[in-house]
Amino acid sequence: MKNNPLSLRTLWTLAGLALLLGLLLSLRTVGQLRRTTEIWEKKAHDLQEMMALRAIATKHRGILKQYTQYPATPVAPGELARRTVPGLNLITRSTETHPSLPGWTARKATIGLIDITGEELGRFLEGVTTATPPWAILDCTLSASQAPGRLAKVELVLETVERN
Repeated sequence: MKNNPLSLRTLWTLAGLALLLGLLLSLRTVGQLRRTTEIWEKKAHDLQEMMALRAIATKHRGILKQYTQYPATPVAPGELARRTVPGLNLITRSTETHPSLPGWTARKATIGLIDITGEELGRFLEGVTTATPPWAILDCTLSASQAPGRLAKVELVLETVERN
C-alpha cells in the first residue's frame, strides 16, 4: 500500500471534512429557508392587503364616477324644504365649506326646522338624502312640542360635496 498517494487516514480526514462541510451547508440552507419562508409569508400578507385596498379603490372610483354625473352644485337645504314640505319654517344657522378631494369641496349646513310634524320631517329627510348629490345627516337633535303630533324644533347638521 505504499504506492497509494492517499493514505487511509487522509481519506477518512477528507471524508470527515466533506461531512462537516455538508452539515454546515445544510444548517445554512435551513436558516435561509426559514428567512425565505418569513419573507414569502410577509409578501403573501402584503398581497392580501393590496388586494383589499384595490377593492376599496375600485369601489371609490365607482362612487366618484357616480358623483361626477351629479350637478356641480348641490341643492340647498332651503330649496329642498320648499320642494318637499311647502311652507316649512327652515332657518339656516350656518354653512361652511372646506376642501375635500382635489376638485371637490365639502359643504356643511346647520339648519333648524321649527314646528314640524314627524311626517313632514320624514318627507324632508327623504328629500335631503335622495337629492343629487345627496346630503348626509351628521347630527340630529329633536325637541318636543306642547302640541300633539308636532316637534317644537329639529336641529340638523348636513354635509354634501360639490365640484369646483
